[in-house]
Amino acid sequence: MYKLSVLKNGIKVITHNMPAAHGVTTSIFYGTGSRYEKEKVAGVSHFLEHMFFKGTKKRPRPEDIARSIEGVGGNLNAFTNQAHTVYYNRVPKEHSDRALEVLADMMNNSLFDEQALDRERGVILEELNMYLDTPIRYIYDLMMNLVFEGNTLGRDIIGTRESLKNMRRKDLVEYIKNYYQPQKTVVSIAGRVDHRKTVKMIEKYFGAIPKAAQPQYKKVVGERKGPRILIHNKKTDQVHLSMAVRALPYNHKELPVLILLNTILGTGMSSRLFLNIREKLGLCYYIDSNTEQFSDVGIFTVNAGLNTDKIELAIKMIWEELRNMAEAKVAKTELAEAKEYLSGSTRLEIDNTDMLSLWYGTQGLFAKKIKTPEDKIRELSRVSENDIMKLAGKLFSKERLNLALIGPFGERQKNNFLKILK
Repeated sequence: MYKLSVLKNGIKVITHNMPAAHGVTTSIFYGTGSRYEKEKVAGVSHFLEHMFFKGTKKRPRPEDIARSIEGVGGNLNAFTNQAHTVYYNRVPKEHSDRALEVLADMMNNSLFDEQALDRERGVILEELNMYLDTPIRYIYDLMMNLVFEGNTLGRDIIGTRESLKNMRRKDLVEYIKNYYQPQKTVVSIAGRVDHRKTVKMIEKYFGAIPKAAQPQYKKVVGERKGPRILIHNKKTDQVHLSMAVRALPYNHKELPVLILLNTILGTGMSSRLFLNIREKLGLCYYIDSNTEQFSDVGIFTVNAGLNTDKIELAIKMIWEELRNMAEAKVAKTELAEAKEYLSGSTRLEIDNTDMLSLWYGTQGLFAKKIKTPEDKIRELSRVSENDIMKLAGKLFSKERLNLALIGPFGERQKNNFLKILK
């Protein structure tokens, strides 16, 4: 069972004690990401994620930070998305104090050396090039650009070449001051951990950070009528497709329904999309569906790598699968199997310290009420066939549809695709 404490400055401390675990995962969540950034410094959240690993007063070289964790058999990493940034490590349980101390040193004492910043700028620009040359990854950015056009939520997390080239040390320092606020910080630890001792350590490392104004972002409002299409023309042997609609935000009461809908439609090799589009028709190599939530909105996507010559048939058949969810109840056995799959996969995650640390840290930032994995299983068990059909009817209409494609297509093909969708 998890324990939660809140420091005087607003930092949340969540621990989940796992006495039998051999490792401990320590994560620090900050409630800021690319959607909070001004256009001039687009990508600063992700740039900071890199720079926190480049040296501190106590550990002045990147290898000093890495060896402090890897030297005991652990690992360390970080990630940035639109709404939050996470720094985490995992070590054998006897080194858990070191794990927290290293993260605190990184967060409180990073040097942000100008020469290191210039070197990392080149690294990040190469990361950007890699994304642009990796259609299976770049299609995500295109779809977010399309669905949330005009809002920072749709901006590429990594930033632009121009913003990256102009990024300076003062931009990083100012961003930390304005957006790395204690009221939007969660320290989440899973493994063999003593809650009271952990709270005292976090008070020592972070308790003196004063409260400040809360970070703000521009909420997503309105929705352009579709269907809408965005094509990135590129000579490829395989078309990469993303079909999406806006969906449910974090904390929405129908999220358990959406999770089950997503599982039935596009999770795993027994899902409808995989069986019908790949196995029966042979139109693709990969195909799946995903759902992502933010505080004010969500997105539901179908992603696929498709046969170029049969792209029009593939678009038609994928859309038919979406509409089938809205026009006919799923079978009781199909729903029961999806519930069992989610129940089983959730229970397997309970044994993983990384998963539980991320589970509780994410909720600490965004959830109105923190839920355990068991709570999630109970919520899923109450979902009915009618619930799924009703939600699919709300989500899957042509007026709300967005289609992003990477492939050798021009205006003529775009008009053909629009005809199919209309």
